[in-house]
Amino acid sequence: MAKMTDIHTRRLFTLLRLALSNQACEQEIFADATAEDWKQIYNLALEQGVLAIVYDGIQRLEECYALELETKIQWAYNVSHIEKIYAKQVAAATKLTKAFASEGITTLILKGLSTASLYPVPSHRSSGDIDIYLMGQYERANALISAMGNSVHYDYFVHSEFIFDGINIENHRYLINPFVNRYAEYLEEQLELLATKTSEHPTIKRARMACPEFSILFYLRHASWHFARESIRLRDICDWAIILSHFSNSAEWNDLLQCLEKADMKRFAAILTTVVATVFGSDYSHIFGQKYEQLSARVLEDILTFSNPQKYNKVGFIRAFTEKIRNRISRKWCYDSVVPDSYWGNIWFSIKGYISKPKAITKAKL
Repeated sequence: MAKMTDIHTRRLFTLLRLALSNQACEQEIFADATAEDWKQIYNLALEQGVLAIVYDGIQRLEECYALELETKIQWAYNVSHIEKIYAKQVAAATKLTKAFASEGITTLILKGLSTASLYPVPSHRSSGDIDIYLMGQYERANALISAMGNSVHYDYFVHSEFIFDGINIENHRYLINPFVNRYAEYLEEQLELLATKTSEHPTIKRARMACPEFSILFYLRHASWHFARESIRLRDICDWAIILSHFSNSAEWNDLLQCLEKADMKRFAAILTTVVATVFGSDYSHIFGQKYEQLSARVLEDILTFSNPQKYNKVGFIRAFTEKIRNRISRKWCYDSVVPDSYWGNIWFSIKGYISKPKAITKAKL
C-alpha cells in the first residue's frame, strides 16, 4: 500500500496537479524515475481510480524520462477503455432520458456523469453506475422500465437498480439515506429543495444538471458516508477539487455554510478541503475557516492505504461477514473524529438492514 510520504505517491500528486490545476509543479521529481517506478505509479493510479486523469498529467510532462513504451501503450489502451465506457454511459443516459421525457418525466443526472462534465476531459473521470433522480416519479419510472423488459431490483430502499443498454442505473427514491439520523433527514430536505434548481446537462440531451449548492451538499454527504464505512479514493478528492475550483466563487456560500453547520458537516468539508490543498496545492480553506491539518493528514493516509472490504463479496457468507465486522471496528475513529454520523447508530442501522436482507452481506453491485 502506498503512503503519503512515498516517492511514488508524491509523483502521482504531481501528475494530478499537472492534469487538473494551474499550480506550478517541480517536474524534477521524475528525473531519477525508473521503469519500475512508472509501473508503481500506474498501479497506484489504477487503484485510486485516476488512471486516465494521471495520463493527462503525463502528456504535460516536458519529458517522460524512463517511461517505457510497453507501459505507455498499456496506459493508453486502458485510457481508451475508460473513454469507451464513458461514451457508452452517455449514450445509455441519453436514450434513457429521451424515453422518460416522452412520458413527461424529467431526469436529473447525479454524481459521476454530472461531476465529469466539470473536468477538463470529462471522459477521463472514470465511473461505474449512472445515478438519476426523477423529481418524484420514482415508482412510475420503475414501472416504465419493467414494461420495457428490464428487471428492476429493490435491494436498497434509497434507490432501485436496473441494467439499461449494458449500464447499471441507480434510480434514486431518496437523494441520500434520510433515516440514519436527524442530520441526514435535514440534508435530504435541503437537497430535495435544491433539486428543483437545475440547468441543461452539457452532454446528455434533455437531461438536467443540479445547481452548485446541490452538487456541494450532495458530494459531501455521499463522501462522508462512504469514507466512514469503506474509505474513499483519490478520484473522490479530484471530484472535490474540481467542485471547489468551479464553484468557490459562484456558490451561495453563506447559505451553504449555515446548512453545513446544521448538518454537522462543516468539519468534514474543511478536512477534505485541506486534503485538496495537500494533493493539488489549491487552498480554499478560507471558505471554511479551519484546516484540521492533523486529521486531514490521517484522512489522506487512510485513502492511500485502506483495503476496501468489498473485495470479499465473493468469498462466502462467513468470510464476508467477518471482514465487514473487522472493517466496522477499524473505522470507529472516522465516526469519532471526521464524519457527523454516530458509530453505534450506524452499527444498529446496518444490523437492522442485514436482518431484513442477509444476502446483502455478500451482494456485489449489478
